[in-house]
Amino acid sequence: MRRFWVVAAIAAWLAAGGPAAADEMPRQAAVAPATLRALRHLPIQHQGRIKPFESFARETLEAVTGAPRYRSQDPVETVLAILAFPEDWQGAPLLAVPYGPLREPLGVGPKATHISYDGLMATRALMRRLPPIVEKQSRDEPLTMLEQETMDAYERFVAFSTLLHHELDLVPPGSPSTREWGPVLKSSAAQPAWGAFMMALRDGAPAATVDTAFRALATALRPASPAVAPAAWKLRLEVLYHHAAPFAWARGLYLVAAALMAFGMIRGRAALTRVGVRAMWAGFALHGLGILTRVAVGGRPPVSNFYETMLWLPFVGLVVALVVERGVSGTGKRYISVAASVLAAIMLILTDHVPLDPSIAPVVAVLRSRLWLTIHVLTIVASYGALAVATVLAHFSSGCFLARRDHPALAPLNAALYRTIQIGVVLLAAGIMLGAVWANASWGRYWGWDPKETWALITLIWFLALLHGRMAGWIRGVGLAAGTILGFFLLLMTYYGVSFYLVGLHSYAGGHAKPLPPLLVGFLCVELALLAALGARTRKGPSASIL
Repeated sequence: MRRFWVVAAIAAWLAAGGPAAADEMPRQAAVAPATLRALRHLPIQHQGRIKPFESFARETLEAVTGAPRYRSQDPVETVLAILAFPEDWQGAPLLAVPYGPLREPLGVGPKATHISYDGLMATRALMRRLPPIVEKQSRDEPLTMLEQETMDAYERFVAFSTLLHHELDLVPPGSPSTREWGPVLKSSAAQPAWGAFMMALRDGAPAATVDTAFRALATALRPASPAVAPAAWKLRLEVLYHHAAPFAWARGLYLVAAALMAFGMIRGRAALTRVGVRAMWAGFALHGLGILTRVAVGGRPPVSNFYETMLWLPFVGLVVALVVERGVSGTGKRYISVAASVLAAIMLILTDHVPLDPSIAPVVAVLRSRLWLTIHVLTIVASYGALAVATVLAHFSSGCFLARRDHPALAPLNAALYRTIQIGVVLLAAGIMLGAVWANASWGRYWGWDPKETWALITLIWFLALLHGRMAGWIRGVGLAAGTILGFFLLLMTYYGVSFYLVGLHSYAGGHAKPLPPLLVGFLCVELALLAALGARTRKGPSASIL
């Protein structure tokens, strides 16, 4: 609470400087390429981790604006400009307001999605809404969606304020026993060098002068003890990770692979299929390299937050698909590869469009049991990947069935679908059992009917029923595909819904409800329409029955 009033008071003082026009581009800081490269690797402590300035800039802009870039600018240059010319950037519409019902109370236009810092300070609407929310939090009462979005808006306000006030933890500790880095403005050695660097930027000094000022700053920030210095290779690797964008390249290769393999099968051109397979393997290699980079930088398994599971799920789904291919003969092999490539491309595209934190952040305390985190969480997410591949295969089967009830691809597709579900069920059952062991180690009980546990069990029972129904002959034809699509609704609830819309011990991904994404609503409507079409198709003749 004290922090809120301090920030509000300082913000009110800064607002007196006068806003810049919202439609004008604020002033930029002129920096030579060599200086900019060195600045990218400058270590800073932010959100509990020592990281390069490159990551700090991207994460701060992501937190404030909802995107790692502002108007396609380099994020480091944008943050440097905000630091050098705060009076200009206060008036720029930077702070995201993604929740529609909150825009009008904050004074945002009906079509606008962002508001300026000065705009928030002028109306005081955000500040007036905070005290009753803080009181509810002190009583441990659940917040409404509007109240939670108000708190998110305040966090964006605070994140932008840290840039305006130069609250940057750039000063390394004097001894290894101290973990906290110090603010640059409170360091007797670094503050003059920081001020000289900012003044050179504000004055538009020649590139050589700016570079000299930065080098003096870097010298002032050099750790007194080598033990507190971050590994230089990690800083370089993290910057390289951001600029190489392995997941963006991987999703492009997956899309190319799926298109070439599908076209090659339809047209009977084996050469195109082979090229598609090579593109899939190239995407798989880049995908794995990106995950390994995050592991090396973060020093932990790649499933410690929801964003990372969205990277791991399609990767392990492709591994499962390659395993299933070995047990399927004929054309069913390539259907599995296409399905896995489509899934991987869709999931990697969604990582850029779903409002999740992509930063490499420290894990919460309960996830620091490396053994059980690695075994249980990797296994359970692997089961999601296998069942997601099965869902894509189910859509292929449904499409063939709607096009032609005796389509020649139905038999190999259903065989591949059955095998994929089998692997998914085995992994899901193993993940649940391993989760019980982990729960006992972490919480002192094996099973507690936590929402995640309950929905995982429901999903397992559903897919077990599908397998037994097919084995007993109760489900035949495209019935397995329809059941898989219905089961995917349960899987979505287990994977996504529990993490964001139910309160439980597994709410590591967000912890509070967010507005239902329009993309998800549209997907559910399309799925229901597909199931309705399958039902209508089966009524045209007994030979088309799905049950």
